[in-house]
Amino acid sequence: MTEQYENKSTWLRILFVALFWVVFHITQLVILAVVIGQCLFTLFSGKPNQQLMKLGENLGRYVAEILAFVTFNADKRPFPFNDFPQSGIIIEGEKSS
Repeated sequence: MTEQYENKSTWLRILFVALFWVVFHITQLVILAVVIGQCLFTLFSGKPNQQLMKLGENLGRYVAEILAFVTFNADKRPFPFNDFPQSGIIIEGEKSS
């Protein structure tokens, strides 16, 4: 084996890539649930739910972080190893932190 393949950090990176690939597919199911929930909420109330909008944006940012990591475009490991991405959407009556 070459030194590159014996390097533990390379194997660790590959392990995390595989792990986050699985997380990516689980996240797709959560996004599907958000989409269905948002469609139903909009159908019955006539307007989209702001909390679901915010969750959808957060999940979109999270997926972007996962894809950047698994394609080796970023070295920063996504959540739970770093903070979960936050939406820029401001909801009426919600405290800003």
